[in-house]
Amino acid sequence: MNNFLAYGVVLITLLLIYLRTTKIQSSDSEYFVLNKTEGVFGLSLSFYASGMGLWILTSPAEVAWYGLGFDIYGYALSAATPFILIYFFGPKIASLTPDGATLPQFIEKRYGSSAQKVVSIVAVLYMTAFLIAEFASINFIFPEIAKISGLTISVFVGFFTFLYLSKSGFKASYITDRFQGLGIIALLSVLFAIWFSQNSISDLIAYSQLGGINSFETFSFKSALAVVVAVTAAEVFSQGYWQRTFSAENTKSIKSASVYAGLGCFITVLLLGIAGAVGAGKGIENPTLSFIQQLELSTPMSFLLLVLCTLLVASSVDTLENAISSTISLDLVKKGAIEARFITAGIVVFSIFCSVYVSNIFNVFLVADLFAVCLVFPTFYKLKNKSTGSYLLIPFLISLTSAYSYRFIFIDMEINPGGVFIPTDLYGLADLNTFLVGLVTSILVTVAYNKITK
Repeated sequence: MNNFLAYGVVLITLLLIYLRTTKIQSSDSEYFVLNKTEGVFGLSLSFYASGMGLWILTSPAEVAWYGLGFDIYGYALSAATPFILIYFFGPKIASLTPDGATLPQFIEKRYGSSAQKVVSIVAVLYMTAFLIAEFASINFIFPEIAKISGLTISVFVGFFTFLYLSKSGFKASYITDRFQGLGIIALLSVLFAIWFSQNSISDLIAYSQLGGINSFETFSFKSALAVVVAVTAAEVFSQGYWQRTFSAENTKSIKSASVYAGLGCFITVLLLGIAGAVGAGKGIENPTLSFIQQLELSTPMSFLLLVLCTLLVASSVDTLENAISSTISLDLVKKGAIEARFITAGIVVFSIFCSVYVSNIFNVFLVADLFAVCLVFPTFYKLKNKSTGSYLLIPFLISLTSAYSYRFIFIDMEINPGGVFIPTDLYGLADLNTFLVGLVTSILVTVAYNKITK
């Protein structure tokens, strides 16, 4: 595909997304959340689109390339488990915080401002890691499809998403999710249809087996369980999901949308993980591109893939940009929509700059995941009980210290690729022991501290 044509496809797709927002009338309050008006269909598409970023074309394949069967199924499950937590806890938290827009606002009511700030910082850390990973994915994928500059595409995406978010905020992100969600489903269907047409079923089965999909080793199981624990905990702190939860019209909408979005995310990531295993079986050397490099990219195929990638990255980037700016504005600096617009601009520039230096997308998430694992249990323990900030902060700090102490004492730094700070095992996968030390310590300290002090 000609370079100018490729840039044109991306720009036209982004322009169409922007045009969907030009007639939106949004108040200052709707910059952060909608007024409990959203039903099952819109909420399901929004949950799905905001969760399915460009990472789905890289991370599942990367995990499948490095791991075995358990890793593939575990990663797919981890894409759905946050919606299980939203199914059970979302309606309760929405009812306890009727005017809320973010999870930290609920934390402030329950634990006070110091705990709110800690949860906000962890949430911002995770979402920023996610946003950097999305821009980094652009640098991997777009040059592979059309030999165009990933950095230039990142600037295009950052510019257009900032334009419509600065005007209409969360309302723009939510409305574009419907268009993006349907487009993602349609284009993924076409992409898989083409992939199946280029490979016989027997060949796909044979290559996936060579790639390890039927190998169920202990290290693979431990890694898969670590991913489920880590991603579930971290995604709960992704404020884009909570903005959508607080915008739902009732409990039924939250629960039904959680089920539909969870199933959609599970199936999508599972299929892309299987495709990554096929790529590993075919001998593709780049783990991140072990699915993309299988495709025979004719001009029409490149066109479809560019549109899909643009929809994917825009859907997650606008969600993350608005969620991060909302969390910083509402929960950390206590400002409004005007300040949030400047924060959004800063986030875009910072994330694009950092993305240039990312070499392993999976590792971007792991540090933030560990923080979230240490925080998730005290956050959701006894939802209706009001407490002081120490009931959240003490379990969090002790469990985080325990996890890093475990790595410092027991991990061989000479052979473990993650060192002390990135919680990987010997194979470069998520280290179950580190995450379990953090989670179990958090649970024990939370329960013990509540019993001792009350």
